Amino acid sequence: MPARRSATVLLLTALLTACGSGSGGSGTTPAPTPTPTPTPAPAPAPTLPTAKWSDPATWGGTLPTAGQKVTLPAGKRVLLDSTPPDLGGLTIPTGTVLEFDDTADRTLRAEWIMVHGELRIGSEGKPFTHHAEILLTNAVPGEDVMGMGDRVLGVMDGTLELHGQPRLAWTRLNATARKGSSTLTLDRAPDWQPGDSLTLTGTDFNPAQTEKVTVQRVSGTAVTLAAPLKYTHWGDPITVAGLSVNERAEVGLLTRNVVVAATDDAAQTGVGAHVMIMGTAQARIEGAEFTRVGQLNTLRRYPVHFHQLGSAPASYLRGSSVHASFNRCVVVHGTSGLRVQDNVTFDNIGHCLFLEDGDETGNTLSGNLVTRVKAPDAKQGQTPLLDSDKRPAAYWITHPANTVRNNVAAGVDGTGFWLAFPEHPTGLAAARTDLWPRRTPLGDFSGNVAHGTDRGLNLDNGPKADGTTEVTYYAPVTTPSDPKSAPVTATLDTFTAYKNRDHGVWLRGKGHVLLNATLADNGVGATFASDDSTLKGGVLIGETPNLGQPESWEPTGTGGRALPRPWDPSFPIRGYQFYDGHVTIDGATLAGFTPDATRQASGLGYLTKNAFSLVPTNNALNLRWADASPRVYFPAAQPDKDGDKAATFLDTDGTVTGTAGLTVTASPLLKGAPDCTPNAGWNASTCPGSYTRLWLQDVTGGKLAPVTVTGPHGTVSLTGTPGTFTSFSTSARLNQTYTLTPSAASAHLRLGLQNRQPGDTLTVTLPAAAEPRIYRDWWIDNRNLLKKVTPAALPGTTGDSYAYENGQLTLKLVVQASRDSAQVEICTTDLCK
Repeated sequence: MPARRSATVLLLTALLTACGSGSGGSGTTPAPTPTPTPTPAPAPAPTLPTAKWSDPATWGGTLPTAGQKVTLPAGKRVLLDSTPPDLGGLTIPTGTVLEFDDTADRTLRAEWIMVHGELRIGSEGKPFTHHAEILLTNAVPGEDVMGMGDRVLGVMDGTLELHGQPRLAWTRLNATARKGSSTLTLDRAPDWQPGDSLTLTGTDFNPAQTEKVTVQRVSGTAVTLAAPLKYTHWGDPITVAGLSVNERAEVGLLTRNVVVAATDDAAQTGVGAHVMIMGTAQARIEGAEFTRVGQLNTLRRYPVHFHQLGSAPASYLRGSSVHASFNRCVVVHGTSGLRVQDNVTFDNIGHCLFLEDGDETGNTLSGNLVTRVKAPDAKQGQTPLLDSDKRPAAYWITHPANTVRNNVAAGVDGTGFWLAFPEHPTGLAAARTDLWPRRTPLGDFSGNVAHGTDRGLNLDNGPKADGTTEVTYYAPVTTPSDPKSAPVTATLDTFTAYKNRDHGVWLRGKGHVLLNATLADNGVGATFASDDSTLKGGVLIGETPNLGQPESWEPTGTGGRALPRPWDPSFPIRGYQFYDGHVTIDGATLAGFTPDATRQASGLGYLTKNAFSLVPTNNALNLRWADASPRVYFPAAQPDKDGDKAATFLDTDGTVTGTAGLTVTASPLLKGAPDCTPNAGWNASTCPGSYTRLWLQDVTGGKLAPVTVTGPHGTVSLTGTPGTFTSFSTSARLNQTYTLTPSAASAHLRLGLQNRQPGDTLTVTLPAAAEPRIYRDWWIDNRNLLKKVTPAALPGTTGDSYAYENGQLTLKLVVQASRDSAQVEICTTDLCK
């Protein structure tokens, strides 16, 4: 072996040894028409002398025998024109090509294959026309071939060319296919053949209703199946109050004429074939089928693994399928510029399409259909590679600077699209502390669809270096290394989510816009745990005629039918939940939020069972209600959940309440004011006036709970924010007086109001056994020391004074110029110095 090759092998083997798995180691989307993106032309290969596998002269007079580890003769183009015996291994050296001869069906069986030269089945311009099969055997378990493990098709600095026939990758139903039927009516005529295997996605909440079916015959857009369907799959048009939503099942082709697989024993052992492309390798794969692939519970052993290629614009995986995978589907690791498009997956364990460390950028994931992603099952001996694999994602995206467009996630035990951004890349890229995924502008995220998942889109819970996840705040800016640089809006465009058991969309961070989304039949359409973020335009539908499986219906007391749902029957479904803030819903159209005998429903609400603070100026505007759906519903507040007791939002233009500028509130502190109008159906009141977040913090870490807040028209008892329970907040009305009564004294308190404008005021009283020193706006020095005035004089001050009398401290909080908040430090000892 040349010296350069030895050095490369040693380096790459070291990388493989270090590589882990993932972090801490390795609408209506249109059905795609295969339109391959032009590929950069490779450099012309030198013309090699051609030899035939079947010719003994190719091998020095003796053909390879069963169990033999074979190295192709150097500097030749060897045509596989026969079926060799099962090989113990096959090496294609640098400067050598093994090409499948396209005059008949071809099969190559080996324990492993290592490509340093080129393995070629067809070409981009001339796809293979017959059936080609690479089957990896396992007569010798536990081999480790060049650090790539067992049963591997490895491409080490070489080239892999797999080009099967172009086929329609996937389409949708054009009519509902009922349980027991054997006919699918599609929205376009496929080029599928008798015997082809298909994945047919479920259209209910249960991800296991995705089915694998076999084609018996095709006539135009009608496909007859070899066996009846186990479930009903929706395929009809849906209109609710004049609003359209597409919930038609996807149908994807799994069969291809070029196949890479393990032999049948893999179904029992979980040790499937795997393809690993690394070093300076290139791989152009289209029209290929990967089945019985990936290796159960094993790091770095994935069906198709692009490993540390760096910039790879000449490589792609398109128009192919991955199914029956014991470990992920497609892994992109340390690789940029790759195209993964128009592929179909079915039945894998753990995250499916996986960007690994967080330094993978400039990749394009488009037109893919990912179906039936399963969480590891301990009863089957399956363990998660990462903690996050317990709730696996169809698409695990660790860097925002990628294109994710027109993909579908269907039938997932966890999340459809998980935008899981680490603070810095992890694993082999951990040294890249110059990269800040949580501050990097978002690339193209558009036209994607998720259904039959727990959470359709999750922008939160990014990975840490140890492989676990943490709450993630995604706030993109123009210069990611400088968090104070100008903010950049992250637009998530035309996302569709339906029949998701928890949320259609969950976003956490700042500066997000969910634009023109279609959210229907979800537990909750969207919640933003965000600031400066907006749901803009789009359609939100509570429940459609796609009620699910008729066999699951149960009679109700009214003689109708109600479908048991995957959430607690007492849970109120809703289109948009306010939370945190400031967040906005603007220009959306809502319908179909109809209460029934088992649960409430509303277009708008607040996150339920919420113990955390929120912003009462969260707002709604430009909404259109296409039917008489309840517009708002707030469940009864939980006694220990302060956020429930503060639920308040602003109807900016009257498209919720009918009067511009009214506030909707469920707060017991606010809703009883005489100028408020109760709405029993909403469990809330509509009120005039302006509102703020009033908060109190014990800096010493003491236990003040409960803190009683009393206003002119109500009282609320606060238990504090979980964690330390030293911070308390609630919604308050400006220009009024509130009394805060902690259960214990503190030597150092902070008190303030937030999310307001200069000149806004609030008066607060507190018990104080001794007269304290009070400083304004964080700065604890005499320049900001408040002066004492009489209670009568305090209303005429500008936030620079306080009153203290008979053990009661009274403060007038005033938002100063160029600020949106006011704060004071209240100190009874030298602790504040």
